[in-house]
Amino acid sequence: MENQALMVKILLLVVFASALFTCNHFEGELIEIPLFTEEFWGEWIRMDTGETWYFANNYRMVGNYYYSSPVNMERQSDNVIKITEGTGASAKQYFLYASRIRNSTFGASAVEDDGPRSLFARVVNVPKGTTAVVEAVKNGMDKQTVHVGDEGELEADNIIAGDDYIVTINDYEFTVTPNTDGDNVGTLTLTPGVNMKTSIVPQLSLVTDMMRLYSGKNYGLTIKFTNVGDTISTAMSYRLTLPPELNITSNANSPSRLTSGNLQTFMPGDTQNVNVNIECGSIGEFEFKDVIIEIETKDVNGKEWADSVSLRINREWVTFKMRSNLAVNCVVIVPNGKAYYRQTSALPGSNDLPSTEIVVPKKHEKDYLIVFSGASAATETMYSFAVDRIPADNFNDYLITDQELNHYRSNKTENEAAAINYDQEVMAYLLMNEANYYKVRFTN
Repeated sequence: MENQALMVKILLLVVFASALFTCNHFEGELIEIPLFTEEFWGEWIRMDTGETWYFANNYRMVGNYYYSSPVNMERQSDNVIKITEGTGASAKQYFLYASRIRNSTFGASAVEDDGPRSLFARVVNVPKGTTAVVEAVKNGMDKQTVHVGDEGELEADNIIAGDDYIVTINDYEFTVTPNTDGDNVGTLTLTPGVNMKTSIVPQLSLVTDMMRLYSGKNYGLTIKFTNVGDTISTAMSYRLTLPPELNITSNANSPSRLTSGNLQTFMPGDTQNVNVNIECGSIGEFEFKDVIIEIETKDVNGKEWADSVSLRINREWVTFKMRSNLAVNCVVIVPNGKAYYRQTSALPGSNDLPSTEIVVPKKHEKDYLIVFSGASAATETMYSFAVDRIPADNFNDYLITDQELNHYRSNKTENEAAAINYDQEVMAYLLMNEANYYKVRFTN
Protein backbone atom coordinates (compact mmCIF):
# COMPACT_ATOMS: atom_id res chain seq x y z
CA MET A 1 0.00 0.00 0.00
CA GLU A 2 2.83 2.40 0.83
CA ASN A 3 4.44 1.70 -2.57
CA GLN A 4 1.14 2.34 -4.34
CA ALA A 5 0.67 5.65 -2.54
CA LEU A 6 4.21 6.65 -3.46
CA MET A 7 3.61 5.82 -7.14
CA VAL A 8 0.42 7.90 -7.15
CA LYS A 9 2.31 10.89 -5.74
CA ILE A 10 5.07 10.50 -8.35
CA LEU A 11 2.50 10.24 -11.17
CA LEU A 12 0.76 13.41 -9.98
CA LEU A 13 4.08 15.27 -9.88
CA VAL A 14 4.88 14.16 -13.42
CA VAL A 15 1.48 15.27 -14.70
CA PHE A 16 1.87 18.63 -12.94
CA ALA A 17 5.36 19.13 -14.35
CA SER A 18 4.21 18.21 -17.87
CA ALA A 19 1.47 20.81 -17.68
CA LEU A 20 3.96 23.53 -16.74
CA PHE A 21 6.93 22.72 -18.94
CA THR A 22 7.26 21.99 -22.63
CA CYS A 23 10.63 21.60 -24.40
CA ASN A 24 12.47 22.59 -21.21
CA HIS A 25 10.87 26.03 -20.90
CA PHE A 26 8.18 27.45 -18.64
CA GLU A 27 4.76 27.59 -20.25
CA GLY A 28 2.69 29.20 -17.50
CA GLU A 29 2.79 31.96 -14.90
CA LEU A 30 3.21 31.30 -11.20
CA ILE A 31 0.47 33.21 -9.41
CA GLU A 32 0.78 33.76 -5.68
CA ILE A 33 -2.41 32.81 -3.88
CA PRO A 34 -2.81 35.14 -0.90
CA LEU A 35 -3.45 33.69 2.53
CA PHE A 36 -5.58 36.76 3.27
CA THR A 37 -7.40 38.73 0.56
CA GLU A 38 -7.19 42.51 0.33
CA GLU A 39 -10.48 43.11 2.16
CA PHE A 40 -8.67 42.09 5.37
CA TRP A 41 -5.36 43.95 4.85
CA GLY A 42 -4.44 46.43 7.52
CA GLU A 43 -4.53 46.84 11.29
CA TRP A 44 -7.39 45.62 13.48
CA ILE A 45 -8.06 45.51 17.24
CA ARG A 46 -9.25 42.36 18.97
CA MET A 47 -11.96 43.50 21.33
CA ASP A 48 -11.75 40.95 24.15
CA THR A 49 -7.97 41.35 24.64
CA GLY A 50 -7.05 44.68 23.07
CA GLU A 51 -4.44 42.94 20.89
CA THR A 52 -3.41 44.56 17.63
CA TRP A 53 -3.71 42.28 14.58
CA TYR A 54 -2.16 43.16 11.22
CA PHE A 55 -3.08 41.28 8.03
CA ALA A 56 -0.94 41.26 4.87
CA ASN A 57 -1.32 38.95 1.88
CA ASN A 58 0.71 36.06 3.34
CA TYR A 59 0.87 36.60 7.09
CA ARG A 60 -0.89 38.01 10.10
CA MET A 61 0.92 39.72 12.93
CA VAL A 62 -0.51 39.57 16.45
CA GLY A 63 1.39 41.89 18.74
CA ASN A 64 5.04 41.20 17.82
CA TYR A 65 4.49 37.63 16.56
CA TYR A 66 4.03 36.52 12.95
CA TYR A 67 1.73 33.69 11.84
CA SER A 68 1.22 32.13 8.41
CA SER A 69 -1.75 29.91 9.32
CA PRO A 70 -5.31 30.52 8.08
CA VAL A 71 -8.03 31.85 10.39
CA ASN A 72 -11.75 31.10 10.35
CA MET A 73 -13.09 34.62 9.89
CA GLU A 74 -15.93 36.52 8.31
CA ARG A 75 -15.91 40.15 7.18
CA GLN A 76 -19.20 41.36 8.66
CA SER A 77 -18.89 44.97 7.55
CA ASP A 78 -16.31 47.59 6.62
CA ASN A 79 -15.29 47.86 10.27
CA VAL A 80 -15.88 44.37 11.70
CA ILE A 81 -14.33 40.90 11.34
CA LYS A 82 -15.87 37.96 13.21
CA ILE A 83 -13.38 35.26 14.27
CA THR A 84 -14.42 31.71 15.22
CA GLU A 85 -12.05 29.35 17.02
CA GLY A 86 -13.00 25.70 17.48
CA THR A 87 -16.29 23.99 16.63
CA GLY A 88 -19.48 22.91 18.30
CA ALA A 89 -20.20 23.73 21.92
CA SER A 90 -16.55 24.63 22.53
CA ALA A 91 -16.42 27.21 19.74
CA LYS A 92 -15.23 30.65 20.76
CA GLN A 93 -16.14 33.79 18.85
CA TYR A 94 -14.75 37.28 19.08
CA PHE A 95 -14.50 40.40 16.95
CA LEU A 96 -11.78 42.48 15.32
CA TYR A 97 -12.44 46.17 14.68
CA ALA A 98 -10.86 48.28 11.96
CA SER A 99 -8.03 50.43 13.28
CA ARG A 100 -5.98 51.35 10.21
CA ILE A 101 -7.35 49.85 7.00
CA ARG A 102 -7.16 50.62 3.27
CA ASN A 103 -9.50 53.61 3.29
CA SER A 104 -7.08 56.54 2.97
CA THR A 105 -5.19 58.49 0.31
CA PHE A 106 -1.94 60.41 0.07
CA GLY A 107 -0.59 62.91 -2.42
CA ALA A 108 2.89 63.94 -3.57
CA SER A 109 4.67 66.03 -6.19
CA ALA A 110 7.38 64.76 -8.55
CA VAL A 111 10.14 66.95 -10.05
CA GLU A 112 13.36 66.27 -11.96
CA ASP A 113 16.44 68.05 -13.29
CA ASP A 114 15.83 69.89 -16.54
CA GLY A 115 19.21 68.74 -17.88
CA PRO A 116 22.81 68.07 -16.80
CA ARG A 117 23.71 69.80 -13.56
CA SER A 118 25.29 73.19 -14.11
CA LEU A 119 25.41 76.58 -12.45
CA PHE A 120 22.01 77.42 -13.89
CA ALA A 121 20.39 74.00 -13.53
CA ARG A 122 16.84 73.92 -12.18
CA VAL A 123 14.14 71.40 -11.45
CA VAL A 124 10.91 71.02 -13.42
CA ASN A 125 7.77 68.95 -12.96
CA VAL A 126 7.93 65.33 -14.06
CA PRO A 127 5.99 65.11 -17.38
CA LYS A 128 2.28 64.42 -17.27
CA GLY A 129 1.43 60.73 -17.67
CA THR A 130 4.68 59.43 -16.17
CA THR A 131 4.05 56.17 -14.33
CA ALA A 132 4.59 55.88 -10.58
CA VAL A 133 4.40 52.52 -8.79
CA VAL A 134 3.26 52.62 -5.16
CA GLU A 135 4.01 49.50 -3.09
CA ALA A 136 3.32 48.80 0.59
CA VAL A 137 6.52 47.94 2.47
CA LYS A 138 4.67 45.41 4.66
CA ASN A 139 2.79 43.77 1.80
CA GLY A 140 4.32 43.13 -1.63
CA MET A 141 0.92 42.32 -3.16
CA ASP A 142 -0.46 45.72 -2.16
CA LYS A 143 0.78 47.55 -5.23
CA GLN A 144 -0.80 50.15 -7.51
CA THR A 145 0.17 52.21 -10.53
CA VAL A 146 -0.70 55.90 -10.70
CA HIS A 147 0.11 58.58 -13.26
CA VAL A 148 1.61 62.00 -12.76
CA GLY A 149 -0.72 64.92 -13.47
CA ASP A 150 -0.34 68.30 -15.19
CA GLU A 151 1.63 69.93 -12.36
CA GLY A 152 3.71 66.89 -11.41
CA GLU A 153 1.15 65.79 -8.81
CA LEU A 154 0.21 62.19 -8.06
CA GLU A 155 -2.24 60.54 -5.67
CA ALA A 156 -2.42 57.03 -4.26
CA ASP A 157 -5.77 55.56 -3.16
CA ASN A 158 -6.67 52.69 -0.84
CA ILE A 159 -3.63 53.08 1.37
CA ILE A 160 -3.22 52.42 5.09
CA ALA A 161 -2.44 55.67 6.92
CA GLY A 162 0.59 55.21 9.16
CA ASP A 163 2.23 52.51 6.99
CA ASP A 164 5.37 52.94 4.87
CA TYR A 165 5.16 52.95 1.05
CA ILE A 166 7.81 52.79 -1.67
CA VAL A 167 7.11 55.11 -4.60
CA THR A 168 9.13 54.26 -7.74
CA ILE A 169 9.37 56.69 -10.68
CA ASN A 170 11.84 56.10 -13.52
CA ASP A 171 13.92 53.75 -11.32
CA TYR A 172 14.12 56.31 -8.48
CA GLU A 173 12.76 54.96 -5.18
CA PHE A 174 11.35 56.95 -2.25
CA THR A 175 10.00 55.62 1.03
CA VAL A 176 7.15 57.74 2.36
CA THR A 177 4.88 57.50 5.40
CA PRO A 178 1.47 59.19 5.11
CA ASN A 179 0.46 60.00 8.68
CA THR A 180 -3.25 60.58 8.07
CA ASP A 181 -5.90 60.31 5.39
CA GLY A 182 -5.29 62.94 2.70
CA ASP A 183 -1.69 63.55 3.78
CA ASN A 184 0.80 65.26 1.46
CA VAL A 185 4.11 63.37 1.66
CA GLY A 186 6.03 66.18 -0.05
CA THR A 187 8.22 66.39 -3.14
CA LEU A 188 9.92 63.44 -4.86
CA THR A 189 13.02 64.73 -6.63
CA LEU A 190 14.39 62.59 -9.47
CA THR A 191 18.09 63.45 -9.56
CA PRO A 192 21.32 61.42 -9.79
CA GLY A 193 24.00 61.47 -7.08
CA VAL A 194 23.04 63.13 -3.84
CA ASN A 195 19.28 63.16 -3.24
CA MET A 196 17.30 64.20 -0.18
CA LYS A 197 13.87 63.28 1.22
CA THR A 198 12.29 64.56 4.42
CA SER A 199 9.53 63.22 6.66
CA ILE A 200 8.05 64.01 10.06
CA VAL A 201 7.30 61.63 12.96
CA PRO A 202 6.59 61.90 16.70
CA GLN A 203 9.57 62.09 19.03
CA LEU A 204 7.67 59.68 21.32
CA SER A 205 5.10 57.58 19.47
CA LEU A 206 3.43 56.47 22.73
CA VAL A 207 2.85 60.11 23.67
CA THR A 208 2.00 61.77 20.34
CA ASP A 209 -0.51 60.36 17.84
CA MET A 210 -0.19 62.02 14.41
CA MET A 211 -3.92 61.47 13.86
CA ARG A 212 -4.76 63.39 17.07
CA LEU A 213 -2.99 66.75 16.81
CA TYR A 214 -4.96 69.73 18.15
CA SER A 215 -4.65 73.49 17.96
CA GLY A 216 -3.37 75.11 21.15
CA LYS A 217 -1.32 72.03 22.09
CA ASN A 218 2.47 71.68 21.94
CA TYR A 219 3.95 68.57 20.31
CA GLY A 220 7.45 67.14 20.15
CA LEU A 221 8.11 66.06 16.54
CA THR A 222 11.15 64.94 14.56
CA ILE A 223 11.93 66.15 11.04
CA LYS A 224 13.98 63.40 9.36
CA PHE A 225 16.45 64.24 6.57
CA THR A 226 17.53 61.17 4.54
CA ASN A 227 20.10 60.92 1.74
CA VAL A 228 18.18 58.63 -0.64
CA GLY A 229 20.84 59.01 -3.35
CA ASP A 230 24.00 57.00 -4.02
CA THR A 231 26.60 59.70 -3.32
CA ILE A 232 28.04 61.24 -0.15
CA SER A 233 26.60 64.67 0.56
CA THR A 234 28.82 67.22 2.24
CA ALA A 235 27.52 69.43 5.05
CA MET A 236 24.20 71.09 4.34
CA SER A 237 21.86 73.75 5.69
CA TYR A 238 18.09 73.84 5.88
CA ARG A 239 15.39 76.51 6.16
CA LEU A 240 11.80 75.97 7.32
CA THR A 241 8.93 78.13 6.10
CA LEU A 242 5.83 77.82 8.28
CA PRO A 243 2.21 78.37 7.25
CA PRO A 244 -0.02 80.83 9.16
CA GLU A 245 -0.80 79.94 12.80
CA LEU A 246 1.91 77.25 12.99
CA ASN A 247 4.93 78.00 15.18
CA ILE A 248 8.12 76.22 16.16
CA THR A 249 8.63 76.82 19.87
CA SER A 250 11.96 74.98 20.19
CA ASN A 251 14.58 73.39 17.94
CA ALA A 252 17.20 71.15 19.60
CA ASN A 253 19.41 71.36 16.51
CA SER A 254 19.29 75.15 16.29
CA PRO A 255 18.02 76.72 19.55
CA SER A 256 18.61 80.33 18.51
CA ARG A 257 17.40 80.23 14.91
CA LEU A 258 14.46 77.81 15.34
CA THR A 259 13.55 77.74 11.62
CA SER A 260 17.01 77.20 10.10
CA GLY A 261 20.12 75.21 10.92
CA ASN A 262 23.03 73.07 9.79
CA LEU A 263 23.56 69.34 9.42
CA GLN A 264 26.69 67.24 9.00
CA THR A 265 27.88 65.30 5.97
CA PHE A 266 25.48 62.54 4.86
CA MET A 267 26.47 59.06 3.73
CA PRO A 268 24.10 57.41 1.22
CA GLY A 269 21.17 55.97 3.15
CA ASP A 270 21.94 58.00 6.28
CA THR A 271 19.27 59.93 8.18
CA GLN A 272 19.79 62.92 10.45
CA ASN A 273 17.07 64.13 12.81
CA VAL A 274 15.98 67.59 13.87
CA ASN A 275 13.83 67.56 17.01
CA VAL A 276 11.37 70.43 17.20
CA ASN A 277 8.34 71.44 19.24
CA ILE A 278 5.41 72.72 17.21
CA GLU A 279 2.21 74.50 18.23
CA CYS A 280 -0.72 75.67 16.11
CA GLY A 281 -3.03 78.61 16.77
CA SER A 282 -6.69 79.10 15.88
CA ILE A 283 -7.98 77.21 12.81
CA GLY A 284 -11.20 75.90 11.22
CA GLU A 285 -12.57 72.43 11.99
CA PHE A 286 -9.31 70.94 10.74
CA GLU A 287 -6.49 72.08 8.47
CA PHE A 288 -3.47 70.52 6.79
CA LYS A 289 -0.40 72.58 7.59
CA ASP A 290 2.51 72.16 5.16
CA VAL A 291 5.99 73.07 6.41
CA ILE A 292 8.18 73.97 3.42
CA ILE A 293 11.75 72.67 3.79
CA GLU A 294 14.52 74.15 1.63
CA ILE A 295 17.80 72.23 1.65
CA GLU A 296 21.18 73.18 0.22
CA THR A 297 24.36 71.09 0.20
CA LYS A 298 27.84 72.55 0.35
CA ASP A 299 29.29 70.41 -2.44
CA VAL A 300 30.79 71.17 -5.85
CA ASN A 301 27.35 71.53 -7.44
CA GLY A 302 25.61 73.27 -4.57
CA LYS A 303 22.50 71.16 -5.00
CA GLU A 304 19.21 72.45 -3.64
CA TRP A 305 15.93 70.80 -2.76
CA ALA A 306 12.47 72.04 -1.89
CA ASP A 307 10.42 69.51 0.07
CA SER A 308 7.62 69.68 2.61
CA VAL A 309 6.05 67.79 5.49
CA SER A 310 2.36 67.88 6.31
CA LEU A 311 0.50 67.99 9.62
CA ARG A 312 -3.24 67.59 10.05
CA ILE A 313 -4.35 69.85 12.91
CA ASN A 314 -7.80 69.45 14.50
CA ARG A 315 -9.53 72.37 16.17
CA GLU A 316 -11.54 70.41 18.75
CA TRP A 317 -11.64 67.10 20.53
CA VAL A 318 -14.39 65.14 22.24
CA THR A 319 -14.16 62.72 25.15
CA PHE A 320 -16.18 59.51 25.25
CA LYS A 321 -16.58 58.52 28.92
CA MET A 322 -17.53 54.99 29.96
CA ARG A 323 -18.62 53.44 33.27
CA SER A 324 -19.52 49.81 34.16
CA ASN A 325 -20.08 47.56 37.15
CA LEU A 326 -17.55 45.00 35.82
CA ALA A 327 -14.67 45.56 33.42
CA VAL A 328 -15.92 46.01 29.85
CA ASN A 329 -14.09 46.40 26.53
CA CYS A 330 -14.95 49.37 24.34
CA VAL A 331 -13.69 50.86 21.10
CA VAL A 332 -14.29 54.17 19.34
CA ILE A 333 -13.77 54.19 15.56
CA VAL A 334 -13.19 57.70 14.24
CA PRO A 335 -14.65 58.35 10.77
CA ASN A 336 -11.83 58.07 8.20
CA GLY A 337 -9.46 57.78 11.15
CA LYS A 338 -8.52 54.85 13.33
CA ALA A 339 -9.90 52.81 16.21
CA TYR A 340 -9.06 53.46 19.86
CA TYR A 341 -9.51 50.66 22.40
CA ARG A 342 -9.93 50.87 26.16
CA GLN A 343 -11.10 48.60 28.96
CA THR A 344 -12.86 50.09 31.96
CA SER A 345 -10.97 49.61 35.24
CA ALA A 346 -10.82 50.92 38.78
CA LEU A 347 -7.77 51.96 40.78
CA PRO A 348 -6.50 49.06 42.94
CA GLY A 349 -7.83 49.30 46.49
CA SER A 350 -10.45 51.90 45.62
CA ASN A 351 -14.21 51.55 45.87
CA ASP A 352 -14.70 53.23 42.51
CA LEU A 353 -16.56 51.47 39.72
CA PRO A 354 -14.57 50.62 36.56
CA SER A 355 -14.31 53.56 34.16
CA THR A 356 -12.30 54.89 31.23
CA GLU A 357 -12.37 57.60 28.58
CA ILE A 358 -11.25 57.99 24.95
CA VAL A 359 -10.29 61.39 23.51
CA VAL A 360 -10.59 61.77 19.70
CA PRO A 361 -10.85 64.58 17.11
CA LYS A 362 -14.27 66.15 16.72
CA LYS A 363 -15.62 65.71 13.19
CA HIS A 364 -18.97 67.20 12.25
CA GLU A 365 -21.63 65.47 10.19
CA LYS A 366 -19.93 62.04 10.30
CA ASP A 367 -20.71 58.90 12.27
CA TYR A 368 -18.46 57.61 15.04
CA LEU A 369 -18.87 53.89 15.70
CA ILE A 370 -18.87 52.93 19.40
CA VAL A 371 -18.72 49.21 20.27
CA PHE A 372 -18.89 47.24 23.52
CA SER A 373 -18.13 43.50 23.45
CA GLY A 374 -15.99 40.67 24.83
CA ALA A 375 -18.12 39.55 27.79
CA SER A 376 -18.12 35.96 29.02
CA ALA A 377 -20.83 34.37 31.17
CA ALA A 378 -18.92 35.51 34.25
CA THR A 379 -18.25 39.06 33.01
CA GLU A 380 -21.62 40.18 31.67
CA THR A 381 -22.04 43.74 32.85
CA MET A 382 -24.09 46.91 32.92
CA TYR A 383 -22.36 49.87 31.34
CA SER A 384 -22.99 53.50 30.46
CA PHE A 385 -21.39 56.13 28.26
CA ALA A 386 -21.76 59.79 27.37
CA VAL A 387 -19.82 62.47 25.48
CA ASP A 388 -17.93 65.19 27.35
CA ARG A 389 -19.64 64.40 30.66
CA ILE A 390 -19.60 61.64 33.24
CA PRO A 391 -22.45 59.16 32.67
CA ALA A 392 -24.62 57.73 35.44
CA ASP A 393 -23.35 54.68 37.32
CA ASN A 394 -26.34 53.81 39.52
CA PHE A 395 -26.40 50.27 38.15
CA ASN A 396 -27.83 48.79 41.36
CA ASP A 397 -31.09 50.63 40.71
CA TYR A 398 -31.88 48.44 37.67
CA LEU A 399 -32.93 44.89 36.91
CA ILE A 400 -31.55 43.25 33.79
CA THR A 401 -35.09 43.08 32.38
CA ASP A 402 -35.78 46.80 32.83
CA GLN A 403 -36.61 48.74 29.68
CA GLU A 404 -33.82 51.24 30.36
CA LEU A 405 -31.24 48.48 29.85
CA ASN A 406 -32.94 46.87 26.84
CA HIS A 407 -33.79 49.92 24.78
CA TYR A 408 -31.01 49.07 22.29
CA ARG A 409 -31.25 45.25 22.26
CA SER A 410 -31.33 45.08 18.44
CA ASN A 411 -27.95 46.80 17.98
CA LYS A 412 -25.94 43.58 17.60
CA THR A 413 -24.20 44.40 14.29
CA GLU A 414 -22.78 47.51 12.69
CA ASN A 415 -25.70 47.68 10.26
CA GLU A 416 -28.09 47.70 13.25
CA ALA A 417 -26.09 50.26 15.25
CA ALA A 418 -28.29 52.49 17.37
CA ALA A 419 -28.19 56.17 16.37
CA ILE A 420 -27.32 58.27 19.42
CA ASN A 421 -27.35 62.05 19.72
CA TYR A 422 -24.06 63.49 20.94
CA ASP A 423 -25.84 64.94 23.98
CA GLN A 424 -27.57 61.68 24.85
CA GLU A 425 -26.55 59.27 27.64
CA VAL A 426 -26.70 55.49 27.20
CA MET A 427 -27.06 52.73 29.80
CA ALA A 428 -27.29 49.09 28.72
CA TYR A 429 -26.43 45.45 29.54
CA LEU A 430 -23.82 43.43 27.64
CA LEU A 431 -24.55 39.71 27.21
CA MET A 432 -21.86 37.07 26.66
CA ASN A 433 -20.61 36.62 23.08
CA GLU A 434 -22.54 39.71 21.93
CA ALA A 435 -21.50 43.12 20.71
CA ASN A 436 -23.45 46.36 21.15
CA TYR A 437 -23.04 49.00 18.41
CA TYR A 438 -23.81 52.72 18.52
CA LYS A 439 -23.42 55.55 16.01
CA VAL A 440 -22.78 59.03 17.31
CA ARG A 441 -22.82 62.12 15.08
CA PHE A 442 -21.86 65.70 15.92
CA THR A 443 -23.70 68.46 14.09
CA ASN A 444 -22.98 72.16 13.80
